Amino acid sequence: MSFRDSKTGFLGPTSYNAVFTENLGSLNVITEPHDSEDAQSLPPVPAEKIQQGAEVLSMLRDIPIYQRFTQRWYDICDGIMVMQPAYRIWIDEMWSEFGRLLQDGNPEQLRSLSELVWRNTRRPMKVHGKMSAEEWARSASGRNLRWEVVGVILSLVGIIAVNLSCWDTIFDSIPEKFVDRETFAERMRKASEFCLCFCYEAEVLNDIYVCFMYEELILLECVKGEAHYVSWQRTGEVIDAIVALGFHQGNPVDAETPFFLAELRKKIFISAYGRDKQVASFLGRPPRLSYRYCKMDMPLDLSDEQLFLEGPELTAVLLSLDTWGWNTSGNLHRTTWQRVWFQHCRVREDILEIALGSGDDDDIMPQVEQIRLRLEQISNSFPDFMRLQPEDFFNENKNMLMMSHKSNQTEQSMRQTNAIFMLCIYAGIAHTDFLLLRALVNRKRRETKDLMPISRRLLQLVLLAQSKRDYFSYFQGDLTYLMAMHGLPAAGMLAIELLKQEQSRLYTPDILPRSETIQDLSVFISALATVGPGEGNFFICNQGRRALKRVLDQILSPNPVVGALPGSDSSTMPLDDMGLYFPTGNDVDFLSWLENVEWDKPGVWLGAPSASQEAPQ
Repeated sequence: MSFRDSKTGFLGPTSYNAVFTENLGSLNVITEPHDSEDAQSLPPVPAEKIQQGAEVLSMLRDIPIYQRFTQRWYDICDGIMVMQPAYRIWIDEMWSEFGRLLQDGNPEQLRSLSELVWRNTRRPMKVHGKMSAEEWARSASGRNLRWEVVGVILSLVGIIAVNLSCWDTIFDSIPEKFVDRETFAERMRKASEFCLCFCYEAEVLNDIYVCFMYEELILLECVKGEAHYVSWQRTGEVIDAIVALGFHQGNPVDAETPFFLAELRKKIFISAYGRDKQVASFLGRPPRLSYRYCKMDMPLDLSDEQLFLEGPELTAVLLSLDTWGWNTSGNLHRTTWQRVWFQHCRVREDILEIALGSGDDDDIMPQVEQIRLRLEQISNSFPDFMRLQPEDFFNENKNMLMMSHKSNQTEQSMRQTNAIFMLCIYAGIAHTDFLLLRALVNRKRRETKDLMPISRRLLQLVLLAQSKRDYFSYFQGDLTYLMAMHGLPAAGMLAIELLKQEQSRLYTPDILPRSETIQDLSVFISALATVGPGEGNFFICNQGRRALKRVLDQILSPNPVVGALPGSDSSTMPLDDMGLYFPTGNDVDFLSWLENVEWDKPGVWLGAPSASQEAPQ
């Protein structure tokens, strides 16, 4: 097992060998190359693992079908983490080299191929500063095929499948009969998880592996939900790998790092940083990755195809960017949206410190003012084409929103992709304001009426997305994400305020118009009901639906039992004690309440009927 010692990863200035590495010249020490061991010298792969690998590889006989899925995706947007040109090289060379073998499905040949992939995976990838993006991609494809690449293919197909509509005709092309979207996506998830385990066994730590880990995490969240412990665990593993590779310390171009790889590493870092803040907000847990220990470098606003350019073509593209790295042509890339969200997540971290931290309450207001100032500065720094509202994407007169670097994109696909990105980003920005105000309510006992406008705006964005459900035919998973991540907290706060006003009979139509809010909540409840049992966030959405439905039942009841809790005296009950209905500290309180409330216990809910009395859904 001694070969494990050479795979240490990034070591910082306080590490055990820092004194020696900082004084190599004085010590006349010759450094040994990292990961220099030969795969042939490693312990043999157990026959059981080779057989498991052969079973995973047997699924690649359907690569022509997988290509139909990925073609759909790449026709409308860039890759999630892996660059589109690299993915195409991987899948094309794999089919060119092994297509006949995979189609034949001979068990012995599949085991031989599995052994080859295992051997390649255990061999470190070699990267140098003059390496082209195409050369880098080919070093992990064809006869150099690795488990990371197999996992990327399977996980991406699963992500695309789970985001398509259930009735999409593409599922008819799957050889097995009666295979629905959820079954197919789960099959891809399990296969990609095997590849992840293979990478664990081979102790892989490289750029493709981290890309694979991130995309497998996205698929896992789509299937099991963001609140599932495995999703939380896997998020930590992705962050651990990023830190072990040193991506948190910046990624400049140097003698060992070509330009495209430096940009990819920045993209990996900001994606993981943003997801860390999303999950921390959603679950009410401390973030794992802090800007206090990171160099916050953003990737340039380039598309996947542009990252594969070389020479004069690349130079021309770089010269066209503005001082801050934004593109000046108005094109909307995935990296464009990631740059926007990354800047807001830097502020989100400070808000989480207020909401979840244990600092002195007297120091909060100066922090809040600094946060508000930074949010304003961030908004003012965006290029003009990024300052439009999500509603503008559905305005036929906004021609500037149809711009794209992809010549094969249709107007419809451009609008769909940019609109869902815009809705997700603006909902995230609104949620940042929402979290800040909730922190003030919790820590400084501010009035909750300040939360109503931002709660209504947040819910309106979610409902806007839901009203275009058929339009967003390739982004069904994002619609569910919007409801669970952003819609439930906002709807919960609005429901609390309505119930509070019903109790006190003190209505504030200027702050919270009663009829309109009830209508919005009713539409949202109906939208929550569209999330099926096979979807990742079904548990959360279903409990949220039941909670909100009972609130509306209570409000709209002809003879509501206002303020009556078991064993309580309504005449002495404080009208502002919102904690009687929902917890108000932070999002995790609300979600924890949803998980632990005894729905079927009579009398637990402000005079609500028991589960046996509730009409079936």
